[in-house]
Amino acid sequence: MKLRIALVQFGRGLNKPKNVDRMLSTLSKIKNVDIVCLPEAWTGRGLFLEEKECKSLLSSLCQLAAENGYNLLTGGLFNRRGEKIFDTCHVISRDGKVIGFYDKRFPSTAFNERNFTSSGNVSPVFKVDSVNIGVLICVDALYPELARNLALNDAHIIFNPSNIPQNRSELWKHVSVTRAAENTVFYVFVNNTNTRYPDGRMVKGHSIVAAPDGEVILEAGEEEKVFQTKLDLNQIERIRKRWRYLNDIRQL
Repeated sequence: MKLRIALVQFGRGLNKPKNVDRMLSTLSKIKNVDIVCLPEAWTGRGLFLEEKECKSLLSSLCQLAAENGYNLLTGGLFNRRGEKIFDTCHVISRDGKVIGFYDKRFPSTAFNERNFTSSGNVSPVFKVDSVNIGVLICVDALYPELARNLALNDAHIIFNPSNIPQNRSELWKHVSVTRAAENTVFYVFVNNTNTRYPDGRMVKGHSIVAAPDGEVILEAGEEEKVFQTKLDLNQIERIRKRWRYLNDIRQL
């Protein structure tokens, strides 16, 4: 089985409404793919969505997913839910329904996200069409137990919507390749570009797709662009016959 995915490497600005309008316009032009993934914090640096804003945005995203016939991962949206703020990736089906969401498990301490962002407490595996997918938002990728748990729960693909500065791009490439190979899954890192990190460092793309054997099958440059590739899901079974890491760890 081959799955067509699209990574939206987005050049966010400082204006939230303009970022949202540009993203909606970008999504309206994506055709003939199965899953689209957005980066983290694409609505703007330091900006979170109130409940009504998030509901309205999700309605627009659901409509676009249904109109264009793809499943959509909303990346990482900082949003208020009751009295708390979470960094959330919603999973929208190709018929325009929110089938679930993942809240970032470990908000960054380096930039005091934990001062205003609450931690998620579950790492669900979502069934999208007939494919099992998991999500890790940004620095969650540096907790290997989270990725391993998703793989042990039969995830075929792990998506990592992020906002990673340029000087850590090489690190994130190594992390992506390692998480893919040690868990024999496809790993999809989706980054912003041409924007700034909270401390002023540049964010310059370099999104990555790694195969279950660690091979990099897509490496983006710095341009703002929708990158597309196909994943051969049969590769997972072939590699797991040789690399029995998950079977071995289940026996401990």
